[in-house]
Amino acid sequence: MTSESLKFFADVMLGRLARWLRILGYDVAYEPSILDDDLIAMAIHEHRIILTMDRKLTERESAKNSLLIKSPSYKEQLRQIITHYNIDCRPGIFTRCLVCNRLLDPIEKDKIKDRVPPYVYSTQDKFDICRQCQRTYWSGTHRAKMLKLLDEVFN
Repeated sequence: MTSESLKFFADVMLGRLARWLRILGYDVAYEPSILDDDLIAMAIHEHRIILTMDRKLTERESAKNSLLIKSPSYKEQLRQIITHYNIDCRPGIFTRCLVCNRLLDPIEKDKIKDRVPPYVYSTQDKFDICRQCQRTYWSGTHRAKMLKLLDEVFN
């Protein structure tokens, strides 16, 4: 499945999983202080799959579009979702803001000179920006570390 066809809502216990699904390009709502009834209502309204470790939540009739996450390990959680939904992780990787979940837009290098460290500016040519929170992204060593971890999860 592609990142455009699946949308998730991660409950309070799954913040790290939400971040990793965003790294893969998936639209993941995450609000740690939301009540279960509000989470379910928003998930239904926005056509999202609820991801939760709360068995009682998944047993509610109104939360029938949910997946019970079985492991406390975010790597195992990610593996469970990828396997369960037969996810192809390559197409949308690094396309979403990890903070606010918005799709990133490319930005010209000369427009971000004052927004990134001088070394980054001198060594990188491609940058993306989140138009919502103004966070700037580039392909640094952190991206290589993320790809290595994802290889571990997939193999």
